[in-house]
Amino acid sequence: MLDKHAVWFPGQGSQRVGMGKALSERYEMARETLDEANEALGMRLDQLMAEGPMAELTKTENAQPAILALGVAMYRIYSREWGYVPAMAAGHSLGEITALTCAGAIAFPDALRLVRRRGELMQEAAASGTGAMAAVGGLSPETVAMACSVASSDAVSGDGVVVVSNINSLQQTVISGHQEAVRQVSERLTEYGASVIPLQVSAPFHSPLMAPAAAQFADVLERITFAEPAFPVVSSLTGLPYQNAGDVPKLLARGLTDPVDWISVVQYLENHNIAAAVELGPGAVLKRLSQSARLRVYAFDDREDEALLAAANRQNGEYSIGLLNRCLAIATCVRNRNWNAAEYEQGVVAPYRHVQQLIEGLRQSGGEVKEEHVSEAIAMLESVFRTKGAPAEERERRLSRLRDEFGLHELPGALQSERQYANSI
Repeated sequence: MLDKHAVWFPGQGSQRVGMGKALSERYEMARETLDEANEALGMRLDQLMAEGPMAELTKTENAQPAILALGVAMYRIYSREWGYVPAMAAGHSLGEITALTCAGAIAFPDALRLVRRRGELMQEAAASGTGAMAAVGGLSPETVAMACSVASSDAVSGDGVVVVSNINSLQQTVISGHQEAVRQVSERLTEYGASVIPLQVSAPFHSPLMAPAAAQFADVLERITFAEPAFPVVSSLTGLPYQNAGDVPKLLARGLTDPVDWISVVQYLENHNIAAAVELGPGAVLKRLSQSARLRVYAFDDREDEALLAAANRQNGEYSIGLLNRCLAIATCVRNRNWNAAEYEQGVVAPYRHVQQLIEGLRQSGGEVKEEHVSEAIAMLESVFRTKGAPAEERERRLSRLRDEFGLHELPGALQSERQYANSI
């Protein structure tokens, strides 16, 4: 398993046509998650993600729910199928809402509708075409901030606002504001030796010019119920964890106007002995941004990294929560051929819930997974196979794959022959 680690979620701009397609082909849980998204939004989001067109997917009101949905799908695979439990979470701009969703602070359907409305408000702000943003490389955030401050104070009219909007790393800062002000500061920073790349946006995100949109977004947030996060979520505005559910709407509203301070997020994780981070979402933007010498960063969307994460979870020849979670996943995949409600409750629902509670108890206590725990999970599977009327061939195939996947010679608690199984049906 990974050492004490965090999960990261990227923001807008990481979307691409084809996102989630391969994942859905390999994981039923990904397909189910995207089906939930389709239902919540009343649209075929999964089809737009898989097939485009890019011009439609890139629209802010589409890109944001697409990125969130894929992040949640990856998190469910990572946590429910593989058994990973993060010590902390964080997200870059939009990604912070994904992080809060995965931590249980926002219900998934609510989060989808929330980010779609967030995207609509941002798109409306972009319609004026008066704003601009630019990425600045090669200079410290302090130098860039000073140039913005001087330009804003020198402005003779009200259209001279330019501020730091994203502190992504020690060598990459993004500025945002009125078009002319951003252009002038970009020229000045280029003279200082910076590389400046104008961003293809027409709205000044994470700047005071987004205040009207932020006010409308705050009204939307008031209509949503928030819960306490199941694990700490570090705010990209403050560099500190959310203290309670009441913090969520306040900070999310500020997220449209205040700068993203990703450096502070990384520093907080480092200072709290986080050894690794796993990026969950399309691409590997945050992995590429990372300059930390103390954090190993993996990207789920990188096939090599995904393979490493899956392999680490298996703990070859050892017992893990991932093994218990896999038993639950198998139980849900077995086709039901028995419609006796009482038998189903006793032989499927009750043992399934027992293993769920067992896993939750181990997670909360940090206890070691022992042979007796695995025996209970396998006994649950045997009960599910028997009650659902699974053929002996299917049972043997699924148990054989489970043994191979986790490097086990035998599964404690499993019936030792097809005859024994057949007699138990």
